[in-house]
This record gives sequence, C-alpha cells and structure tokens, in this order.
Amino acid sequence: MNRMMVEMQAVQKNFGELQVLKGIDLELRQGEVLAIIGPSGSGKSTLLRCLNRLETVDAGSIIIEGEPLVTNGLYVPENKQRAVCAKMGMVFQQFNLFPHMTVLENLIEAPLVVKQMKKAEIVPIAEELLAKVGLADKKDVYPGRLSGGQQQRVAIARALAMNPDIMLFDEPTSSLDPELTGEVLKTMRNLAEENMTMIVVTHEMGFAREVASRVVFMADGIVQEVGKPQAIFENPQNERLQAFLKNMLK
Repeated sequence: MNRMMVEMQAVQKNFGELQVLKGIDLELRQGEVLAIIGPSGSGKSTLLRCLNRLETVDAGSIIIEGEPLVTNGLYVPENKQRAVCAKMGMVFQQFNLFPHMTVLENLIEAPLVVKQMKKAEIVPIAEELLAKVGLADKKDVYPGRLSGGQQQRVAIARALAMNPDIMLFDEPTSSLDPELTGEVLKTMRNLAEENMTMIVVTHEMGFAREVASRVVFMADGIVQEVGKPQAIFENPQNERLQAFLKNMLK
C-alpha cells in the first residue's frame, strides 16, 4: 500500500471572526494527485498555506509523512517544523521569482542557502530540471524577459530543486493567458506521470478530470465531496457541487 504522505484532521483556521476552515479532514497517499476545486473564498488556498505553515491553524492536526507538524492546535518546535515543511515544495499563483537573478540563479539559491549544498553539486541538478520543464536554453536569462508561462515553469523547477516529496500548487495557472496555461499544465502532467505526489488547487476542470487521482470539492470552508474524477464530474451527489460544475462547465 502506498504510504500516507499527508493527514489533516479536524483542521480549523480563523481570520479574526471569520472561520475559513471549519474542520478539514484530508489524506493523501504517495504518488496521488489530489485536485482541490471549489468556488472562490471556499478555503482552498488557505488549506494549502496551512499545510506548509505559511498560515498557522487554530485547531486540529497535520501529519506529513508520519511526522507531526501540529497536534490538536499545538505546533512542534521550530526546528522540527522546518524539517517537516522541507518535505514540501510550493508553486504560487504569482511566480515570486527574484527579478535580479538569472533563471539558473533562481533555482540554485535555496539549495545553496537552506540546504548548504555546493554550487558544483546543485548546478547540474538545476540544469537538468530546466531541461525537464523545457527551458534549458533560458538559464542565463532574467525572469523579466520570460513569458508568464515560462516564469511559472521556472517556479516549478525552482520548487523541485529542493527535492521535495510533495508538491503543492496554488492555482498555478490563474494569472496566465489561456495559451500559456497549456504549457504549465503539460509540465504538471509530466510530473504526475512520474508519480510525484501533488496537491493542486485549480479551476482547470480538464486537468482535474484527466490528471487527478481524486478530486476534493470545497465550499464554505468544508470538504463537501471527495471522489474519483469520474464520479465527481459525471455523478456529483452534493447540491453545491452540482451547481458549481454546471457553472464551470457551461
């Protein structure tokens, strides 16, 4: 059986008076691609940000690859948190590349600083990753000279340079033109084919349908329905999901 990579139990997150996550239970096994869909404001991005501690939770437990990050709302010590979060790479809506660094420098920065790898060790890995995302010829270019789709593929390669076990994608195509979206989704499809464990918050229904192992539908801060893509898209049980898909697929 594929081992458990992520377990979220009764996770709650409040922003002041507003409860954004209302007791989330979620699990992810090795090699799975979990697509999270749902209307804006349903808590999808917040859920991802809680996983790698960009946001702190108010209650509940998160376990990554058998290592607790937070138990009943209490976090493990800071050094343990860092070790647990290092198992995950994250790709954001905005590319967040360093504009003053070349593409290659963007990729090697975190491994050099955080992992204290030698430059001679990480550069070949970074070059290989750029080839993987179809940008080997752009290594000496600055991000400002790239299209949005190219920048997002660099951001994916940069996350992979830290050699994570799990990749988190927060609507990675939402700020791209339709023709650039395809190249980013293709890169993500390739990762899925290589059995990378992934959680993808997305509004790309085609991707969720074709690539995901399971689809999670969130609305109003709770998981409303979870299932195989075929079940979710062809036979949705939840009324909110039915209405959402009708709206998205028209």
